[in-house]
Amino acid sequence: MSKTIEATWREGFLDSNALVAPKVNNLYTRKSTHLVDRIQRMLRINQIAIVIGSFIAWALLSAVGIPYMGAIMCVAWVGLVVVRHLLIAKFVPPDTSLDSYHYLKAFQTWLKNRMARSRSLQRHLYAVTFLAMAIGIGASAPGQQLIRAIVEHNPGIRLVNGVPLFLIVVVAVMALIVELRGGAIFDYDVNTTYRNVFRKLDEMVAEMEELRG
Repeated sequence: MSKTIEATWREGFLDSNALVAPKVNNLYTRKSTHLVDRIQRMLRINQIAIVIGSFIAWALLSAVGIPYMGAIMCVAWVGLVVVRHLLIAKFVPPDTSLDSYHYLKAFQTWLKNRMARSRSLQRHLYAVTFLAMAIGIGASAPGQQLIRAIVEHNPGIRLVNGVPLFLIVVVAVMALIVELRGGAIFDYDVNTTYRNVFRKLDEMVAEMEELRG
């Protein structure tokens, strides 16, 4: 009875002496290299987009009269890129003599470590961004008009540097909520951007492990 496709692939993947082994192993090597290159390219594009987007946002916000909001956001997000670059080592491929499984497994481990470190750093920036937006809106002409209107209609309201205390409390509470939910926001952001390629990576590793086992 002829072998099944699964059995043939298993033989090719495990037995280096099998006739089909070089073809199967070369296929996995090409697929692994392509997937790793694609993910690393997406990570680099994300870094570049953050830097460029931060400066563009600063310029636009300055043009509409709220430069401090843009400055805070730009410094925070560009700072994230710099710190992440300094603290997270680049992926160093394992010994090239190893098979594609160990290469892909090493990359998967590095990627999970990178995402964990990025999460611990980036989760705080959502609250910083929210505070920058609140400060910018409060300092803008419409924000100042709103504050004046609140004060005029509530002469006895308590102020802190000209700002109603209850507004400061509301902003602080909302910033705290954003801070506490920062990890979930990061997970959603990563899942939205990288879900498909991360799933392909996990599926390929699982497939190789099944063939090896």
